[in-house]
Amino acid sequence: MSCYSTKFPKRRIMSSRISQMGNISERLHELVDIKCAGKSTVFAKKAGIPIATFHNYLKGRTPSAETLFHIRETFSANINWLLTGEGEMFGDESGAPGEAQPDLTIDLEILHRIIKWVEERLESEGKELVPDKKARFIALAYEYFAAPEEGKAVDDKGMNQLFRLVV
Repeated sequence: MSCYSTKFPKRRIMSSRISQMGNISERLHELVDIKCAGKSTVFAKKAGIPIATFHNYLKGRTPSAETLFHIRETFSANINWLLTGEGEMFGDESGAPGEAQPDLTIDLEILHRIIKWVEERLESEGKELVPDKKARFIALAYEYFAAPEEGKAVDDKGMNQLFRLVV
């Protein structure tokens, strides 16, 4: 049984502009509706994600870098869109023909370290961030630490500075 549906449920299809207002959980629900006719267990199995873990993501927990990678590889989902709601839902951020394309290669090691740091910090301080705010922080930190000309390492000092801006 293929999890790809030719019929798209109308209740979840939205333009990118509307999607930006939601959070990562809502965007995951949107992907499940489009790619697997609303069947989250089928979606999780196809992406190689434990079903209980995936249900936690649907409830607002931020997926790990590996999970984001599996979702991208399995369903061609744009990780930037999934984390922030910005850009197109599928594929890359291709601009107009002839326009210089940005390098959209994601360094999963950096992304993983950032997500781990955020989860550990929130847990140690007994704080929570709404999923959308957490995703925006992760995207901001990734942009800061992955800048090729800077060559910065993910460290407590830099993460603490960014964290204070967000929390």
